[in-house]
Amino acid sequence: MFLSDFKFIVFWWLTINLFALSFLPLTFSIFPKFFDRGYIFAKILSLSIITYIIFCLSIIKLLPFTNISIFGVLLFVNLLNIYHLFIKKNWSLFKKTFQKIFKFLLLEEILFFVVLVAWSIVRSSAPDIEGLEKYMDWGFVNSALRTQFLPPADMWYAGSPINYYYFGHLIFALLTKVSSIPSSITYNLSIATLCSLVFTSAFSLVANLASKHKSFLLAGLFSALLLTFGGNLHPIYKILKINYTTNNNHFNLQTIQKSAESYWYPDATRFIGFDPDINNKTIHEFPLYSFVVSDLHGHVNDIPLVLFFLAFLLSYSQTYKKAKIDFELILGSGLLLSIAYMTNAWDFAVYGLFFGIFLLLFQKNIFITLVTGVLTIIFWYLFTLPYALNFTPMAEGIKLVDARSPFWQLSILYGGFWLLSLPFVIYVIASIRHRRMRGNLDGITSADIFAISLIIVATILIIIPEIIYVKDIYIFEHRRANTMFKLVYQAFIMYSLVSGYILVKFRKSILYRLLFFVILIAHLIYPYFAIKSYGDNHPKKQYWGLTGTDYLKDQFPDNFAVINWLNTNITRQPYILEAVGDSYTKYNQISSATGLPTVEGWLVHEWLWRGGFDGPGVRSTDVTTIYETTDSAEALALLQKYSVKYIVVGDQEHEKYKNLNESKFTKFSKVVFQSGKTKLYEMN
Repeated sequence: MFLSDFKFIVFWWLTINLFALSFLPLTFSIFPKFFDRGYIFAKILSLSIITYIIFCLSIIKLLPFTNISIFGVLLFVNLLNIYHLFIKKNWSLFKKTFQKIFKFLLLEEILFFVVLVAWSIVRSSAPDIEGLEKYMDWGFVNSALRTQFLPPADMWYAGSPINYYYFGHLIFALLTKVSSIPSSITYNLSIATLCSLVFTSAFSLVANLASKHKSFLLAGLFSALLLTFGGNLHPIYKILKINYTTNNNHFNLQTIQKSAESYWYPDATRFIGFDPDINNKTIHEFPLYSFVVSDLHGHVNDIPLVLFFLAFLLSYSQTYKKAKIDFELILGSGLLLSIAYMTNAWDFAVYGLFFGIFLLLFQKNIFITLVTGVLTIIFWYLFTLPYALNFTPMAEGIKLVDARSPFWQLSILYGGFWLLSLPFVIYVIASIRHRRMRGNLDGITSADIFAISLIIVATILIIIPEIIYVKDIYIFEHRRANTMFKLVYQAFIMYSLVSGYILVKFRKSILYRLLFFVILIAHLIYPYFAIKSYGDNHPKKQYWGLTGTDYLKDQFPDNFAVINWLNTNITRQPYILEAVGDSYTKYNQISSATGLPTVEGWLVHEWLWRGGFDGPGVRSTDVTTIYETTDSAEALALLQKYSVKYIVVGDQEHEKYKNLNESKFTKFSKVVFQSGKTKLYEMN
């Protein structure tokens, strides 16, 4: 079964490299001091820039979101490459550089492909696109695939564009379009791609950060392992706690093994406020958890993009000569922060903070840092404008916290990183005080400045939700959960990156090497529980395949038939009507799987995205009226109000609306498809 899917993996990989190869000349020029010339980042750069160009041209109705447009932009980029390499006579230099670093490029490409295949296999053990927020993420992709001109339509709020962070979904929609692989497969390939990009990007970034050290490749490898496959120390704490409470403090290998069998992997992300259970619930996820649960969400989509931004700043520091207002830095940072904002808005603030702190520590010039920061924000705003014109922020202000996290619980989550970072922090402070080394900050190297900036910002991100939180619809006991989640997620990334660098920095210390490997092993316990538990939770434990919709065929055959009919017979995006669903349920499958906008989808999600309940509440009531009223004129008026073309009447509609009156639909519509008891009406 896997061999039949392997062709999809290979073709997907080739499609990604089609874009990446076109951007190699630009990538090599951005990373002139990197030992690999930033090769792996060409994948991220190419997909981001091509998508951004298409996005901007489609927003102003110059180019539709089609394969012709995509290949047209790609052709334009390649014409620029021909001009740069041949007309400007840079081909011999490019060829010489490529040959010189080929062994590193080959290593990174092998790593990328191996991780891509490996995580595709993991996904094939539980490939269903359902649960958590997969309907939302898949719906974003499918809506983009149907959209002629961007922004993509909200598949759960007919008549309005998506009011959320969708740029990452747009990238994967673009890849799906070009590859011509069904989105039911590319959803899972997208998760595997993110996992692979994160691993290889972290490897390249940290290996280049440590490039002056003999073991620089090991630095990249260990940071990549921690960032991509590491967890926190919660499994150790929880297993010992289970053992203590169930075995009367009787410890041996057998009792600990038995305790481990009852460990539930999501607990590592829902610890503070949950254990013990108090009125202060928080979320503290990390990349591996995201890859396992496989929601194609903004905070996951943005990891490769922020790693690229960090690599961009590292490259700047390597070519830095003197403090000045650098417009290449300003334009590049403005664009990358803009793309980060459109993918996951929180990351604009997080990496804007890193940008400011890093520049201040590196340049030691407050005025130039301030001017650079202001100009970067101006260009960020200009680059973001096409997106911002169709987006309304959802935050409702900032509030002071009234409850904080116990330090012992924070230590279980981040104590391993703190132990690894503390010796380096002491070293940097001592170096500044005594000026033991030459460099740009009272004697420390530019790599050290970059590393200490990561530690400073990561620590600030953990402290912030202990002081303030952003007010949104998450209230009562979950009031600061979203703020903590979005900030500490990035802290985990930064701590993971710096850990490999510190290891090679202190490689001569046997004690530090021992400490590092003990903590590394402790963090790498988590994947065993997470991957095993998620696969075992699938009803078909032996199933292998990347298609994410086979469960629909088994559990919802009639809906599955309607979805196939719509995807086969309907072009563009006419509006449909289906039952309004509660969030995180299996409602609104049809709008999600087809990208056809329904009048109202997941109610609480739309409440969040629309900044209030008024609009979604009215629509929900109207949908109830349409299904339950016996007055055909009233139903017709409401259907015309929302320009509905197709009406779904199936098991979920009958389950949701107990007084459903179907006979009235025959007066102004006809059945165009039926499977079992499920009917699809088309308005006359």
